[in-house]
Amino acid sequence: MEENAMKELQAQLEALRPVLLTESGRSFLDLFDEFMEQREFGLALHAVCDFILDPESPRVSKSILDQIQRLHAAMRIDDHCVEELQTQKLA
Repeated sequence: MEENAMKELQAQLEALRPVLLTESGRSFLDLFDEFMEQREFGLALHAVCDFILDPESPRVSKSILDQIQRLHAAMRIDDHCVEELQTQKLA
């Protein structure tokens, strides 16, 4: 992936970081930061998804889910987490 595309992905992922800024999100935040530092963007995205899907996590807005869906598409990640998020966690 070219450098500009990587920087754009990184910026979009960083925009999701505030979702993890909760007491229950601390361990997910640590993982997210580590994955971002290592430029493991797919793993960072899944840390966010896993946190949101956790039963103790709050619901999220449609705009957050839209961001997650766009990132999945941009990274060509084909899994069911977006569908699960839409079903379980849409505020």
